[in-house]
Amino acid sequence: MLRRVSLLALATIAGCASATVNEGDDDNVDAARIDGTPGDVDAPPGTIDAPVTPVDARIIDAPAIQTITLAQGPTTITAANTVSCNATGITAENSYYRAFRLADHGVNSAFTANRIDVGIESATAGIGTSQTIQVKLYTVAGAFPAGVLTQIAGQIATVTNTTTGTVLPVTLSPTGLAPAGSTIVAEVFIPDGAATNNSIFIGSNTAAETGPSYIRAPDCGSTQPATLASVGFPNVHMVITVTGTY
Repeated sequence: MLRRVSLLALATIAGCASATVNEGDDDNVDAARIDGTPGDVDAPPGTIDAPVTPVDARIIDAPAIQTITLAQGPTTITAANTVSCNATGITAENSYYRAFRLADHGVNSAFTANRIDVGIESATAGIGTSQTIQVKLYTVAGAFPAGVLTQIAGQIATVTNTTTGTVLPVTLSPTGLAPAGSTIVAEVFIPDGAATNNSIFIGSNTAAETGPSYIRAPDCGSTQPATLASVGFPNVHMVITVTGTY
Protein backbone atom coordinates (compact mmCIF):
# COMPACT_ATOMS: atom_id res chain seq x y z
CA MET A 1 0.00 0.00 0.00
CA LEU A 2 1.39 3.40 -0.95
CA ARG A 3 0.96 5.02 2.43
CA ARG A 4 4.61 5.64 3.12
CA VAL A 5 5.23 7.81 0.08
CA SER A 6 8.79 8.84 -0.56
CA LEU A 7 9.84 12.35 -1.54
CA LEU A 8 10.01 11.35 -5.17
CA ALA A 9 6.92 9.16 -5.34
CA LEU A 10 4.49 11.95 -4.51
CA ALA A 11 5.88 14.48 -6.94
CA THR A 12 2.41 15.29 -8.34
CA ILE A 13 0.95 15.75 -5.29
CA ALA A 14 -12.35 27.15 5.84
CA GLY A 15 -46.67 56.70 27.59
CA CYS A 16 -45.41 59.68 29.15
CA ALA A 17 -47.42 60.66 32.31
CA SER A 18 -48.45 64.32 32.53
CA ALA A 19 -48.28 65.72 36.04
CA THR A 20 -50.30 68.80 37.07
CA VAL A 21 -49.01 70.83 39.96
CA ASN A 22 -51.44 73.21 41.78
CA GLU A 23 -49.22 76.00 43.02
CA GLY A 24 -52.13 77.92 44.62
CA ASP A 25 -53.24 81.52 44.10
CA ASP A 26 -51.12 84.59 44.69
CA ASP A 27 -53.41 85.41 47.70
CA ASN A 28 -51.94 82.48 49.58
CA VAL A 29 -48.44 83.90 49.55
CA ASP A 30 -47.65 86.94 51.75
CA ALA A 31 -44.87 89.12 50.49
CA ALA A 32 -41.70 89.11 52.53
CA ARG A 33 -41.49 91.94 55.09
CA ILE A 34 -39.06 94.73 54.45
CA ASP A 35 -37.14 93.89 57.61
CA GLY A 36 -36.20 90.57 56.09
CA THR A 37 -38.61 88.41 58.07
CA PRO A 38 -39.94 85.81 55.67
CA GLY A 39 -43.54 86.08 54.69
CA ASP A 40 -45.93 83.33 55.53
CA VAL A 41 -46.34 80.73 52.80
CA ASP A 42 -49.73 79.16 53.05
CA ALA A 43 -49.85 77.37 49.71
CA PRO A 44 -50.92 73.75 49.73
CA PRO A 45 -48.34 71.42 48.35
CA GLY A 46 -48.71 70.65 44.69
CA THR A 47 -50.22 67.34 43.86
CA ILE A 48 -49.19 64.93 41.14
CA ASP A 49 -52.12 62.96 39.97
CA ALA A 50 -50.69 61.12 36.99
CA PRO A 51 -52.38 57.87 36.09
CA VAL A 52 -50.21 54.78 35.94
CA THR A 53 -49.63 54.00 32.31
CA PRO A 54 -49.61 50.27 31.65
CA VAL A 55 -46.61 48.94 29.74
CA ASP A 56 -47.60 46.69 26.91
CA ALA A 57 -44.21 45.99 25.37
CA ARG A 58 -43.94 42.92 23.20
CA ILE A 59 -41.56 40.18 24.22
CA ILE A 60 -38.80 39.84 21.64
CA ASP A 61 -37.87 36.23 21.06
CA ALA A 62 -34.16 36.14 20.25
CA PRO A 63 -33.16 33.11 18.21
CA ALA A 64 -31.51 30.38 20.25
CA ILE A 65 -27.79 29.81 19.74
CA GLN A 66 -27.19 26.58 17.87
CA THR A 67 -24.09 24.38 18.07
CA ILE A 68 -23.08 22.42 14.99
CA THR A 69 -20.20 20.25 13.86
CA LEU A 70 -19.31 20.69 10.20
CA ALA A 71 -18.29 17.32 8.79
CA GLN A 72 -18.06 15.75 5.35
CA GLY A 73 -18.01 12.12 6.43
CA PRO A 74 -17.68 9.85 9.46
CA THR A 75 -14.85 10.26 11.95
CA THR A 76 -13.81 6.63 12.08
CA ILE A 77 -10.12 6.03 11.45
CA THR A 78 -8.92 3.29 9.13
CA ALA A 79 -5.53 1.82 10.01
CA ALA A 80 -2.67 2.19 7.52
CA ASN A 81 -4.79 4.29 5.14
CA THR A 82 -3.25 7.79 5.20
CA VAL A 83 -0.58 8.98 2.79
CA SER A 84 1.98 11.69 3.39
CA CYS A 85 5.11 13.17 1.91
CA ASN A 86 7.92 11.62 3.95
CA ALA A 87 11.43 10.28 3.78
CA THR A 88 11.61 6.68 5.02
CA GLY A 89 8.77 7.37 7.43
CA ILE A 90 10.11 10.67 8.76
CA THR A 91 7.41 13.23 8.00
CA ALA A 92 8.18 16.11 5.69
CA GLU A 93 6.01 19.26 5.67
CA ASN A 94 2.41 18.34 4.90
CA SER A 95 -0.89 20.20 5.05
CA TYR A 96 -4.33 18.62 4.85
CA TYR A 97 -7.53 20.59 4.19
CA ARG A 98 -11.29 20.48 4.13
CA ALA A 99 -13.53 23.29 2.84
CA PHE A 100 -17.02 23.83 4.28
CA ARG A 101 -19.63 26.06 2.63
CA LEU A 102 -21.72 27.21 5.60
CA ALA A 103 -25.00 27.26 3.67
CA ASP A 104 -24.54 23.61 2.74
CA HIS A 105 -24.75 22.79 6.44
CA GLY A 106 -27.83 24.93 7.13
CA VAL A 107 -25.82 27.81 8.60
CA ASN A 108 -27.20 31.04 7.13
CA SER A 109 -25.84 33.50 9.70
CA ALA A 110 -22.42 34.35 11.09
CA PHE A 111 -20.56 31.32 12.42
CA THR A 112 -18.19 31.24 15.40
CA ALA A 113 -15.73 28.34 15.23
CA ASN A 114 -14.45 27.19 18.60
CA ARG A 115 -12.92 23.77 17.89
CA ILE A 116 -11.27 21.75 15.15
CA ASP A 117 -11.13 17.97 15.54
CA VAL A 118 -8.34 16.03 13.85
CA GLY A 119 -8.03 12.31 13.43
CA ILE A 120 -4.66 10.80 14.37
CA GLU A 121 -3.77 7.48 12.76
CA SER A 122 -0.35 7.21 14.41
CA ALA A 123 2.33 9.43 15.91
CA THR A 124 5.91 8.76 16.98
CA ALA A 125 8.15 11.56 18.21
CA GLY A 126 11.85 11.15 17.57
CA ILE A 127 12.72 13.07 20.75
CA GLY A 128 10.59 12.77 23.86
CA THR A 129 7.03 11.53 23.81
CA SER A 130 5.18 14.20 21.85
CA GLN A 131 5.26 16.51 18.86
CA THR A 132 3.20 19.48 17.72
CA ILE A 133 0.93 20.18 14.80
CA GLN A 134 -1.02 23.32 13.99
CA VAL A 135 -4.64 23.79 12.98
CA LYS A 136 -5.65 26.88 11.03
CA LEU A 137 -9.02 28.22 9.95
CA TYR A 138 -9.67 30.52 7.01
CA THR A 139 -12.42 32.16 5.05
CA VAL A 140 -11.96 32.00 1.31
CA ALA A 141 -12.82 34.59 -1.31
CA GLY A 142 -13.82 32.57 -4.34
CA ALA A 143 -13.64 28.82 -4.67
CA PHE A 144 -11.10 26.70 -2.82
CA PRO A 145 -8.30 26.03 -3.56
CA ALA A 146 -7.93 28.78 -6.15
CA GLY A 147 -9.51 31.52 -3.98
CA VAL A 148 -7.75 33.88 -1.60
CA LEU A 149 -7.52 32.62 1.98
CA THR A 150 -7.85 34.89 5.02
CA GLN A 151 -6.87 33.27 8.32
CA ILE A 152 -9.39 33.82 11.14
CA ALA A 153 -8.07 31.40 13.78
CA GLY A 154 -5.18 29.08 14.57
CA GLN A 155 -3.94 26.85 17.35
CA ILE A 156 -0.90 24.70 18.10
CA ALA A 157 -1.76 21.24 19.41
CA THR A 158 0.36 18.59 21.12
CA VAL A 159 0.17 15.04 19.81
CA THR A 160 1.55 12.39 22.13
CA ASN A 161 2.87 9.01 21.09
CA THR A 162 -0.19 7.42 22.68
CA THR A 163 -2.58 9.42 20.51
CA THR A 164 -3.23 6.65 18.04
CA GLY A 165 -6.46 5.79 16.28
CA THR A 166 -8.32 8.60 18.04
CA VAL A 167 -9.80 12.01 17.26
CA LEU A 168 -7.92 14.92 18.83
CA PRO A 169 -10.07 17.96 19.77
CA VAL A 170 -8.24 21.27 19.40
CA THR A 171 -9.89 24.24 21.08
CA LEU A 172 -9.48 27.55 19.25
CA SER A 173 -8.48 30.46 21.48
CA PRO A 174 -9.46 33.01 20.36
CA THR A 175 -12.35 31.65 18.35
CA GLY A 176 -12.76 32.30 14.65
CA LEU A 177 -15.66 34.35 13.29
CA ALA A 178 -16.88 33.77 9.74
CA PRO A 179 -19.52 36.08 8.21
CA ALA A 180 -22.81 34.72 6.94
CA GLY A 181 -22.47 33.18 3.48
CA SER A 182 -18.83 32.20 3.97
CA THR A 183 -16.92 29.15 2.94
CA ILE A 184 -14.43 28.22 5.64
CA VAL A 185 -11.31 26.12 5.17
CA ALA A 186 -9.72 24.04 7.93
CA GLU A 187 -6.03 23.17 7.59
CA VAL A 188 -3.98 20.70 9.58
CA PHE A 189 -0.34 21.74 9.21
CA ILE A 190 2.40 19.23 10.01
CA PRO A 191 5.90 20.73 10.20
CA ASP A 192 8.95 19.05 8.73
CA GLY A 193 10.04 16.40 11.22
CA ALA A 194 13.52 15.73 9.84
CA ALA A 195 15.37 17.60 12.59
CA THR A 196 13.74 15.52 15.34
CA ASN A 197 12.87 12.35 13.40
CA ASN A 198 9.14 12.84 13.93
CA SER A 199 6.65 10.61 12.19
CA ILE A 200 2.91 11.32 12.10
CA PHE A 201 0.00 10.19 9.96
CA ILE A 202 -3.29 12.07 10.21
CA GLY A 203 -6.40 9.92 10.52
CA SER A 204 -8.45 9.03 7.46
CA ASN A 205 -10.97 6.48 6.25
CA THR A 206 -12.47 5.13 3.04
CA ALA A 207 -16.12 5.97 3.80
CA ALA A 208 -18.18 8.17 1.50
CA GLU A 209 -17.48 11.89 1.81
CA THR A 210 -19.60 14.88 0.79
CA GLY A 211 -16.59 17.05 -0.03
CA PRO A 212 -13.03 16.31 -1.13
CA SER A 213 -9.93 16.05 1.03
CA TYR A 214 -6.91 18.11 0.00
CA ILE A 215 -3.15 17.83 0.52
CA ARG A 216 -0.21 20.22 0.05
CA ALA A 217 3.30 18.75 0.19
CA PRO A 218 6.04 21.11 -1.06
CA ASP A 219 8.88 18.62 -0.71
CA CYS A 220 7.03 16.25 -3.00
CA GLY A 221 6.32 18.84 -5.67
CA SER A 222 2.80 19.79 -4.59
CA THR A 223 3.09 23.46 -3.63
CA GLN A 224 -0.64 24.18 -3.80
CA PRO A 225 -3.55 22.24 -2.26
CA ALA A 226 -4.76 19.42 -4.49
CA THR A 227 -7.41 16.79 -3.93
CA LEU A 228 -6.06 13.48 -2.75
CA ALA A 229 -8.03 11.83 -5.55
CA SER A 230 -6.23 13.95 -8.14
CA VAL A 231 -2.82 12.75 -6.93
CA GLY A 232 -3.79 9.10 -6.98
CA PHE A 233 -5.36 8.45 -3.57
CA PRO A 234 -9.16 8.56 -3.98
CA ASN A 235 -9.79 6.40 -0.91
CA VAL A 236 -7.95 8.62 1.55
CA HIS A 237 -10.64 10.78 3.20
CA MET A 238 -9.23 12.96 5.97
CA VAL A 239 -10.88 13.16 9.41
CA ILE A 240 -11.15 16.91 9.96
CA THR A 241 -14.25 18.61 11.41
CA VAL A 242 -15.09 22.10 12.69
CA THR A 243 -17.44 22.75 15.62
CA GLY A 244 -18.98 26.13 16.40
CA THR A 245 -22.11 28.17 17.01
CA TYR A 246 -24.44 30.34 14.96
